[in-house]
Amino acid sequence: MTEQKRNLIPNSTQIPNVILDIILPRLPESEGKCLLYICRRTFGFHKEYDQISFSQFVDGIKDRRGKILDYGTGLARSSVAEALKNLIGSGMISVVQCRRGNYYQINLEIDVDNVVQKMDWSRKWTKKNSKFVPPAVRESNEQNLGNKEKQSLGKNSGSAVDNFTERLKELARSMTINRFKN
Repeated sequence: MTEQKRNLIPNSTQIPNVILDIILPRLPESEGKCLLYICRRTFGFHKEYDQISFSQFVDGIKDRRGKILDYGTGLARSSVAEALKNLIGSGMISVVQCRRGNYYQINLEIDVDNVVQKMDWSRKWTKKNSKFVPPAVRESNEQNLGNKEKQSLGKNSGSAVDNFTERLKELARSMTINRFKN
């Protein structure tokens, strides 16, 4: 291989290492695909933000003659909607809503661990590996417990896991109460 062929390919997209090395392996597949699509539409065209319609995430982009430029994320509409909601809620991306397509920007000034914790961990993981599932999900199985509370079995049985479990119970109680009020 010559020296020239080892250089970066000119028509490629640079993706920040933190996204590839730390964030993507810890995200559900839908969020990862949407994040990479935003990277492509922004960093791939040397932009900080880009106007991306919802249909572009789902179906991709065609030029005026009908030639396919990209296939989008390859996800269903519901998966894209949930993934974008989670990415926005975690602070990983920011969005400015517009009638003809929202403007998306990746937030590179983030606390990575905080972003990953804010993601919706109840989603199905593409890897069946318990190290990618947070302790609160691994350790709390409320099934068939009745009124008993199950003790944490993991090493991290500290206040963060207990606090998360308590918040989930409180949320479930408030949702039940609000449903009967209406």
